[in-house]
Amino acid sequence: MVKDSSQRAMDSGHKNEDAVAPKTAKGIVKDNSSQRASLGNDDANQAGSFFVEMKPFLSVDQQVRHLVETGIECPDLNEAKELLEDINYYRLRAYWMTFEHNGQIAKATELSSIVDIYRLDAALRQWLWAAIQPIEIKIRTSFAYFLSRDYGPLAYRDSLLFADSSRHGGLLSSIDQEIARAKKNQEPCVCHNLEKYGDLPCWAVVEVMTMGQVSSLIGLLRDDSRTAPTAKAIAGAFGQRPPILKSWLMHLCAVRNLCAHQGRFYNRVMRIRPKMLRKDIRWASNKEFPTFIVIKRLFEQTWPDRWNDMAIELGHIIDAYPNVSLAPMGFPDCWREVLGVPKAENRSEADAWAEQ
Repeated sequence: MVKDSSQRAMDSGHKNEDAVAPKTAKGIVKDNSSQRASLGNDDANQAGSFFVEMKPFLSVDQQVRHLVETGIECPDLNEAKELLEDINYYRLRAYWMTFEHNGQIAKATELSSIVDIYRLDAALRQWLWAAIQPIEIKIRTSFAYFLSRDYGPLAYRDSLLFADSSRHGGLLSSIDQEIARAKKNQEPCVCHNLEKYGDLPCWAVVEVMTMGQVSSLIGLLRDDSRTAPTAKAIAGAFGQRPPILKSWLMHLCAVRNLCAHQGRFYNRVMRIRPKMLRKDIRWASNKEFPTFIVIKRLFEQTWPDRWNDMAIELGHIIDAYPNVSLAPMGFPDCWREVLGVPKAENRSEADAWAEQ
């Protein structure tokens, strides 16, 4: 079997996570796969210093044969070919790492089981994207409102309000790049403010900034008597304390970007871990379950009437793939109770959702 080491990533701090791998309907699920490309030494990173013989190009038919040689059961080779014409082999590769143990694919691992994980992951990313969207819009709104209310329209440029002048300066440079890009694209709001005032006020610039830039500026606000009321007001809009909101925003920003770039969310080591409320501390981990708890808590405090519908939709997504284990995402057995997700009343209900 050809070993694809550039895709089999293991977080070095969590090498023992797969000591006991939960079983699924077919094969074994490993709960710590994370992609990471690496080279053997520092010299290998010097461009032009050596020549690497890359793996040869494989036609779709050859890719299908390689799947079979790897140990993945493909009962319908034509169906496998059609799949690989739609989904890059290398992208799909990340999902069958879940079924690897000591470099070997678990026996009786079918391609359909891998595809189910892939489809569940895609559906969860869509759910997450929709869930994070109102949070992102509200954080832009709250940051612009309270900062400009307390310190004026150009407060985001005042380095005295932020704890690290060097990082603040770097953020301003990147924000100016976003402004320049918006001007080049003839964004009406940007062009109007630049022509009339020469700059963008807080309430305009937040519509140009990335979520990461907004989150970083909030995280950099000084924690002193001058800026503490503003930080508290921004966090209070979500019913949280500033340290908690800052942590959650940085985490959700990473999740949002992953979803935007169609990255794998299932069975991933989350590098930016959110702080957990005291009542949720037992669910803290470097896996994905805390993401759903954070979103639930934000909706409970901000839009309580909307969480029930979102929880029902989340349940439909998961119920549509009953053979996919949630253990690799850190979900406990009682995940429905924790997130307030009702069970599907019948199998046909979940099947109907999956066919949408």
